Amino acid sequence: MDKDLLTSGMGKLIVVTPPSMTRPQDISFTIMNLNDEQKTLFTNKLNELFPENEITIFVWDKSNVDDKWLEEANTNSDYVIKGDADITEQIEKIKARYDRRKFDL
Repeated sequence: MDKDLLTSGMGKLIVVTPPSMTRPQDISFTIMNLNDEQKTLFTNKLNELFPENEITIFVWDKSNVDDKWLEEANTNSDYVIKGDADITEQIEKIKARYDRRKFDL
């Protein structure tokens, strides 16, 4: 079977952890201090709402928020998701803002 046919319509996920860094090409998130259940929920919502996007996720699992890497990740990412707030609500609000930005509304 043709590889392009199999991967057409599929998004791409890039996960970045300290000390690595990258410049995102499409939509990007910094996720801060999410537990495993929240990370699973976040991933499921991304698959549902952004199935064809190239998504870059900067993962921060440390309590220290005064860090150069975290500062750069937040600068490079479009959105920040925090583990102390409702993940579903955060991602759905982001999807609405992303769609408005994408269509220049």
